[in-house]
Amino acid sequence: MSETVKSPSQLRLLLAQFMFAHNIDVESLYKAMGADLASSDNEAISHMAGIIDGITLATTKIRAHGLDNWTKG
Repeated sequence: MSETVKSPSQLRLLLAQFMFAHNIDVESLYKAMGADLASSDNEAISHMAGIIDGITLATTKIRAHGLDNWTKG
């Protein structure tokens, strides 16, 4: 069996689906990972914020339109 490599966007979608399925809040995830934004690099924080915004948007759309139709809403 060959392993398929996921693209970054596919990985973000999988993470969003997982977080939705397990009712994980993004801010709670940050806290659980021990992220200290005060001492982090500004560029890294900006990049992570963009990723988290995308995950948050995807989970919101999944809740509103369902897993199969979330991209249509």
